[in-house]
Amino acid sequence: MPNSAVSPHKPHWTELPPTWRWVIGSTIQAGDVVLRLSCVALIGASGWVMLDKDTNERFTLRRAIPMVNAAAQGQTFASPIVGKSLQDLVAYQPAFGQSFGPETGNQRRYGPHGGVDFDCRVGGCAGADVASPISGHVSEIRKIGTSANGASYQVHIQGQDWQGAVEHQLVHVDSITVAVGDIVTAGQIVANVSPTDSVSTGPHLDWKIRRNGAWVNPQTWAKEALGQVPKQAPAAPGEPIPDDLLKRAIGRAEGTRDANGNPTRAFFGHRDPGWSGRCQNQGTFSYQHCAPSPEAADASWLGTLRKAEQDIQAQAQAKFGQPLSQAALVAALDGYTQSPDAGKRFVDKLPTVDPTPQQIIQARTAALQASRRAKGGPPMNVPADQQRRVNAVLEQLSR
Repeated sequence: MPNSAVSPHKPHWTELPPTWRWVIGSTIQAGDVVLRLSCVALIGASGWVMLDKDTNERFTLRRAIPMVNAAAQGQTFASPIVGKSLQDLVAYQPAFGQSFGPETGNQRRYGPHGGVDFDCRVGGCAGADVASPISGHVSEIRKIGTSANGASYQVHIQGQDWQGAVEHQLVHVDSITVAVGDIVTAGQIVANVSPTDSVSTGPHLDWKIRRNGAWVNPQTWAKEALGQVPKQAPAAPGEPIPDDLLKRAIGRAEGTRDANGNPTRAFFGHRDPGWSGRCQNQGTFSYQHCAPSPEAADASWLGTLRKAEQDIQAQAQAKFGQPLSQAALVAALDGYTQSPDAGKRFVDKLPTVDPTPQQIIQARTAALQASRRAKGGPPMNVPADQQRRVNAVLEQLSR
């Protein structure tokens, strides 16, 4: 018999039944969609996550966030120890073994010390609030264990300053309030000084800075950062005081902002000893009237101060024939924030529109005492507190 085997016939697409064509077409289409989505996911993941192996063979996720130009975004800089200014840290004298390694030759058993240890002599006590010195993002949080008394952590923050990309490392901290990838602003509280590290030197903040792979002296950086803050020209008599200046000056007197104008912990909520209201004080001006946020509290009180500013200058015009100087006006508005009734009496106690600091202190003290008498309150020993507040206000006006 002849060979009956024939070559297999591959049917053409058009020869298949409609049901088969629908099943095969749907399968191909679904597979194409899955392939496309997988490619997109792979490309996206490689764009925002890198896996970086650290020196301790641990893995830390780093999120690659685009950097922004510091000057273009109005970058500000802050002391990492809340309540202390950058100037305080510049003036600090490290103890032996706590200084900047590459400059001093200070060697530790694990190599040069790349930063400065800020201890209790400059506010670096256990539990002290630690803030980000720059705006940027949290690139790493690493647990460290350098003492028998327990472990602590270090927080790395990447951002930009006047020289470009930079990384700040805040070491020997705990009670961390941020996570890797979080965006932070200069002055934002991110942790506290740990009580467990280190046994030999006591609790302290070890502040390190790296730029282009090299260590930078934090005290040198702090000094240069102070030079980046533009000085504001004094407003001419009669001109409104800028919002930013009022916030810095009165916030410094209230303790809600530090010497660089950055919010302290009190900015986010605190109670005055003599206040029995149901709401905490909030914002720059220690606003007591249940605002939904510190920013809303500031906006509300700034509106009140603008009206007080007009009234105070009208008083000065009526008494002296000209408006108050900038220093006298800001001191008057700070006094109004402390006690609105005393603020209304301030101009009556002034001898001139451009008083000396001592004359401002005397006028504020007299106005506050007169207000207490008028309201039937007991006399107060206020000169020392008024001197402190006036000094804080004038410090900001001179920046």
